[in-house]
Amino acid sequence: MIKTQKEKYSGVFIMNSEQTIEHAIIEQNTEGELFRHEHFQLTGASHQVLVYPTWAGITDFERRVASRLNSAGFDAVIVDLFGNTQDLSTIEARKSAMHRLTRDFNHMVEHLCQLNTFICTQAGNEDKQASAMGFCLGGMCAVLTGLTRAGYMAAISFHGLLSFPKDRRPTDTTTRFMLLNGNIDPMVPEEDICATLNYFEDNQLDLTFMNFSRTLHSFSIPGAYNPDAGVMYNPDVAEQSWRYALDLLKHV
Repeated sequence: MIKTQKEKYSGVFIMNSEQTIEHAIIEQNTEGELFRHEHFQLTGASHQVLVYPTWAGITDFERRVASRLNSAGFDAVIVDLFGNTQDLSTIEARKSAMHRLTRDFNHMVEHLCQLNTFICTQAGNEDKQASAMGFCLGGMCAVLTGLTRAGYMAAISFHGLLSFPKDRRPTDTTTRFMLLNGNIDPMVPEEDICATLNYFEDNQLDLTFMNFSRTLHSFSIPGAYNPDAGVMYNPDVAEQSWRYALDLLKHV
């Protein structure tokens, strides 16, 4: 089911003005949950980008990302990863939700496949190029989508987790990957980086990996500030990484 609604939110990701954005809600019932994906449709766009949120679920941050994608010429759909019954109001609740999603990667891949297939049929992207991007947990979801789904032009991860299994063969070796990482992000240890780089090289995949110096986790999210936990917004890196991502999307 698709519903159109207007959402008022405070603009984030560099800009701070309030905007009113009209977008469609794509409702999906699966696994006993109601998922509400948000479609920021751009008439005439030939390329659709799936946006995977952080462990906090869909927020104004992701809506601003989708709006910026529209401004750059892309159709965008924000994926609801968790459904309507999952509490995401506290750090502990988010840890629980993320554990539920990532404890079985085979089930996680199947879950993402169900969401993506439904969105594809409802959002009308059969005749469009498709790519995926995500942030934090969503960054890993974008990478998994690029590795396990055929036909994706690009998969882009902003400060994404890299702890996914490295024993699965990629489905489509033509997908281009971009991993944008903070060099001192404690949630992405050196061993995960090394294993990931080796995996992409062993499978002869197209990978651009960027490590931003003096940069922590959540560097693209305005308001992120918990240096003791390794989390801090970096506006310069946020804008620089966004330009790199757009450049890839425009040239695939």
